[in-house]
Amino acid sequence: MKIVESKKISNKLPIIGIVFILIVIIGLITMERPKHHYRLTTEQILEKTLKRDYVIKYDKILDIYYNNDSLYRFIDLRSAHDFQVSHLKGAINIPLSKILNDEYKDIINQDEKVNVFYHSDQKGACGPWMVLTQLGYKNNYVLAGGYDYVTEHIIKEYSPMVGSFSAEKAKYDYKEIISKTAGGGSVSSSASSAPAPIIKKKAMKEEEGGC
Repeated sequence: MKIVESKKISNKLPIIGIVFILIVIIGLITMERPKHHYRLTTEQILEKTLKRDYVIKYDKILDIYYNNDSLYRFIDLRSAHDFQVSHLKGAINIPLSKILNDEYKDIINQDEKVNVFYHSDQKGACGPWMVLTQLGYKNNYVLAGGYDYVTEHIIKEYSPMVGSFSAEKAKYDYKEIISKTAGGGSVSSSASSAPAPIIKKKAMKEEEGGC
């Protein structure tokens, strides 16, 4: 009796094996393939990252911002709410969570514009840049410092004159300060008056040996 049962089981094993193989094959055929494939190796993206030539520096940021350079395009990776509250002039909003959506592919991967990614800080844009670069996307760069730093310490610190961003806004009315410290009369100025700074003389140190 046991011999008969063992024969029945042995006869069923090939059928079970064939069914299992068919299930695996069907699963592989119907399985959704990934949309994105890395084009660069870890070593290649590391080399690009260490060069840091993907970062748009402050002088270039001001040039783009004030001269409305149409070649460059700011892309705000922050949330839609943060974008509505404030953003760089001319920027478009692509929230970080949607950066790989098909609807934005023609913006992120093209050869007509130079995209400048920014988030609240620089780190927030570096990650997306690395992923997109590894995927082979072109013409994407990162805003040095991030949005918060650039707006507070770069853009607000400069007052462009005659189309030039190199002229700095005076923090104090220096003519008035010079007049007061020199004992002269008052000088009228449109700038808000500031107290003359107290300059403490440093004690002279004796030079030590050598020439």
